[in-house]
Amino acid sequence: MGFVIFPAGPSDAEDLAAVHVRAWRETYPGMLPEAYLSRLSVPVHARRWRFALKQAEPTELTLAAADRSGLVGYAGVGSSRRAIDGEAEIHTLYLLRAAQGFGLGRRLVADAARLMAARGFGSMRISTLSDNRRARSFYEHLGGAVQAERPEAGPGGVMFETAYLWPRIGALFE
Repeated sequence: MGFVIFPAGPSDAEDLAAVHVRAWRETYPGMLPEAYLSRLSVPVHARRWRFALKQAEPTELTLAAADRSGLVGYAGVGSSRRAIDGEAEIHTLYLLRAAQGFGLGRRLVADAARLMAARGFGSMRISTLSDNRRARSFYEHLGGAVQAERPEAGPGGVMFETAYLWPRIGALFE
């Protein structure tokens, strides 16, 4: 399969929202309440995406991934939410199930890390639900160091997230 990765802009909001909703429905059954997943709305998320892409900080960017059929995934990256100087964070990383297993997730992570390194960031982190074994396995395969699990408010109550850290960002793309 041939994929292209490109910086997303406000005109991609609808497609990003469609991938977001579908990817969440494919990824989180059994981890998030079914009622929450069924209420996810492409139009609502398209508005959020459009606003976020228009208001992005200079260090924030969203990389979109597409094949001949259209958008199949994305990665959103920026400064660490922990406000650690020099640490970047992949805030979101989603691929449709049909696009997984072709190396596209690795390419999105590598491209995000390369762009953030060029902006002066030296380390990278990402978090996932602790119950998301598939994502955890992927981040461990990429060499991420497991950080402490932490509680996070979410749909249906408190959930637990596990973070992964790459102390040297270059390890993700060299």
